[in-house]
Amino acid sequence: MRNKSLAFIVAMVVSGLLLSGCTGTSNTGFKALEREATETDTPPTGLKLEQFELEKVLLVAEANGKKYYLGQGKQGRPSCLIVEAAEPYFSHSGCSDSIQGEMLRISGPDQKSAVLVSDGYDTKELESSGLTKIHPNILVVTN
Repeated sequence: MRNKSLAFIVAMVVSGLLLSGCTGTSNTGFKALEREATETDTPPTGLKLEQFELEKVLLVAEANGKKYYLGQGKQGRPSCLIVEAAEPYFSHSGCSDSIQGEMLRISGPDQKSAVLVSDGYDTKELESSGLTKIHPNILVVTN
């Protein structure tokens, strides 16, 4: 009888943990993607976003002669950063399934890095390493 009670309690705890993982709130969205898309939100054509199909892409920043787009797939994954340069050869992009912290770091043919971070991420360390915050979710090398 005692073993059955212990087994029942263990099963309930494990079930609760598994269910909380499925039903808990997830931090997969960006506040920047809450608005509706407009004509200016059209990303450059010809960029390969690997095998990902994005549900939403919005232009969120412009700096250093480049446009920076955030994109997300269904249910917030993947998250993508698209960098459009004036010269199409220098445009590049990358995607990640990460949902928190430093999510993605990419660089294009010009060797200029761009970093995608989640909402509310403390970027002081990244900024002290030489990156410049151009948007709450994007830091770039500016020199």
